[in-house]
Amino acid sequence: MLPINQETHWVYKTAQITRIGWFTFHMLILVLILASKPFYWLILLLFFAAFLIPQWSGTRIDSFGVKNYPLLELIFSGMFLIIGCYLFDNYSSFLAYPALCAGIYSSAGKGRWLLWAGFSVAPFLAVLAIGLDQLGMGVIDGFFFFGIGIAIAKVLEAEQKTKLLLEENRKKNQLLEEYAKQIERITLLEERNRLAKDLHDTIGHTFTSVIMGLDAAAFLQKSSPDKAKEQIERLSHVMRKSLGEIRSQIHQISPNGEKEELSSQLKYIVDEFVLHTNIEIQFEQIGSQAINISTQGTLTLIRCLQESLTNAVRHGQANKISITLKEDDSYVVLLIKDNGIGMRDIQFGFGLSGMKERLDSLQGRFSIESVENEGTVVACFIPVIVNRLKR
Repeated sequence: MLPINQETHWVYKTAQITRIGWFTFHMLILVLILASKPFYWLILLLFFAAFLIPQWSGTRIDSFGVKNYPLLELIFSGMFLIIGCYLFDNYSSFLAYPALCAGIYSSAGKGRWLLWAGFSVAPFLAVLAIGLDQLGMGVIDGFFFFGIGIAIAKVLEAEQKTKLLLEENRKKNQLLEEYAKQIERITLLEERNRLAKDLHDTIGHTFTSVIMGLDAAAFLQKSSPDKAKEQIERLSHVMRKSLGEIRSQIHQISPNGEKEELSSQLKYIVDEFVLHTNIEIQFEQIGSQAINISTQGTLTLIRCLQESLTNAVRHGQANKISITLKEDDSYVVLLIKDNGIGMRDIQFGFGLSGMKERLDSLQGRFSIESVENEGTVVACFIPVIVNRLKR
């Protein structure tokens, strides 16, 4: 048993304080009632040994007295009970609370059951010392109270295991969160690298073509002005087309990072797409404004929306698109429906396969339904983030 100021759980502190009160009560009985009895000083010496030795026999958790407190309680309190009953020729229930404390501080294993047997036998030995005529219910005090102590100890052990499991889960959750952040950083870096490569290829190819065309136009300006003018018009068309491609690449970058709500970012994508294509698009959000998904989930839905809009116009020849964003108990759902030509057989090319892979990596789902001449419906599902148990 550790000193009270070193115990961390209120059950142990309460047990020690009550034990002090228990011994104080019996000390008053010894002083006030039994002082005139023979062998009083021997009994008093045994009493203080039973009181002091088990409780103050160590101050460190690995000391002999602390590790073997229940055994010390059995030896000294049991000895005081047996000798006291023999000398005073009267049975006492003194062992009840020491047995309870010993049970509370007992450790799992064979030693616990041997101690229980010891506390059960000690009262019988005390009765044998004074005569079987005083046999009564008091002889089960040790058995009964040590059993209650074991029950309390098992509750404390279960509580400790639960704390350890919660701490382990907290650490695992922390590692998972750090891993998810690393995945997000890697994914964003891959996106930047891909966009950088696309922009480099687009700009490099276009600028090379335009420079060579301008050199040719300068050569033709004096000898054939009409051909030079044609050349310049072609180059102007190439530059306009290239500018549109560059804008499309920049348009794929998520606007304003993580600070904006998902709905605002998707609406930005839609507005930009309408600006460049003049397609009629209806955007609707159902439910709360704050959608509870990760940054990676937000980026995934942005990419899915971009790919779906591009497919609806390029392959589906749609001129009307409706977009619905909603959140239920389990998923954030993005629905994109168009009035295009649809398709008889759905072919999973690079774009659709990429959408499915992105969603699968987040434990999401992807579905596409299309009817020829009736349009296409794309559905993207991403699990919502639930609050995790923290310390």
